[in-house]
Amino acid sequence: MTARARPEISNARHPVLKRLRAALSAGDLTDDGCCAVEGRHLVEEALLSGRELVALVGTRQSESLLAQFETMSGRAKISHLVTERVFRSIAQTETPQGVAALVRMPAWRLEDCLKAPKALVVVGVGLQDPGNLGTILRSLEAFGGAACVLAQNTVSPYNAKAVRASSGSLFRVPVFRQLAPDKILGLCRRHGLRAVGLEARDGLPLEKVDLKGPVALFVGQEGSGLPAELAARLDLRVTIRLTSAVDSLNAGVAASLALYEARRQRGWQ
Repeated sequence: MTARARPEISNARHPVLKRLRAALSAGDLTDDGCCAVEGRHLVEEALLSGRELVALVGTRQSESLLAQFETMSGRAKISHLVTERVFRSIAQTETPQGVAALVRMPAWRLEDCLKAPKALVVVGVGLQDPGNLGTILRSLEAFGGAACVLAQNTVSPYNAKAVRASSGSLFRVPVFRQLAPDKILGLCRRHGLRAVGLEARDGLPLEKVDLKGPVALFVGQEGSGLPAELAARLDLRVTIRLTSAVDSLNAGVAASLALYEARRQRGWQ
């Protein structure tokens, strides 16, 4: 049976649809380690990143695109056609593009990332805005970062908004979650990473700090920043100097500027 002859699924309780809906609404991986994504761009990015597509779902209008993705993935007949009504019940976007997928995420090893030469890592502690986290992931890839490490009580990188804000970088930047700050600091010490906290004020000027060696940039919660007890244990704290009219930058912008400065100091080769 060809893809075009397949009937549309109208039952929203279909097992694949239930997995997609649950993962998208919860903003987390499925039990078997798949990330749910929505939209043509993210599915393409997953394929171009070498990630495995476990299932594809789309409307009749996106049927040719589903066939194209099947060809790219090298896996035939993993697509499921659904009615427009059913797809809208899954979608998290206001203007759905009619295509979604389950993408199997790789099992990265944190130790391997931290022992990389001149490892550049961002540690998120209490971040709540998924857009900020997605921006950080994008900037990590853009400026040669090794990994993103997320402490407990930090937003999930698989939140639909975080996935979209990463614009595909989530599929290529190793992310590690739910680590206690003490453990993160211990790993930094063990692998020789300098623990540098980003603070809104009273830190050393960012551009005057040597970021050429292995470094972990600690970014705290929007508004309140890093917990005082954690900040006190870091190797140093840095501040991005601003005009007097601006109080602070959001976490995504601040981390991006720090990553850029580290890349600038290290050179662009």
